[in-house]
Amino acid sequence: MNTANVAAPAGRAGCKAIIDTSQIDGLVEAAGPEGAAEILAAFWRSTDELLARLARQLKEQDVEEASRTAHALKGSALNVGAAKFSDLARAIEEGCRAGDPDKALALLDQTDALRTETKAAFARRLDR
Repeated sequence: MNTANVAAPAGRAGCKAIIDTSQIDGLVEAAGPEGAAEILAAFWRSTDELLARLARQLKEQDVEEASRTAHALKGSALNVGAAKFSDLARAIEEGCRAGDPDKALALLDQTDALRTETKAAFARRLDR
């Protein structure tokens, strides 16, 4: 697996690189650069919806549904190569499964910064 060499966010040392470049390269090979960009745009639209749903579920203390939403987010991120974003979604899912919505909410707060980092890593990879 090829990954972009980007430092881990605070508290996440030792986790994988921000993106799986082999996954992105596969998207480009299959759909072309413009097609890959469209796939990533659809991913971010879906991610925004899932994150909003997840925030509502956690604020309502509905950890069962929040776990399902975090699981969907994790899989979606893996599909496009957003490796570290997937790791964060997995950690949120684990917090939900442990019945700890406060931990999951604290992790959810990290998604904005990671989203920015991930989008930038995708852009660098597509622009090469």
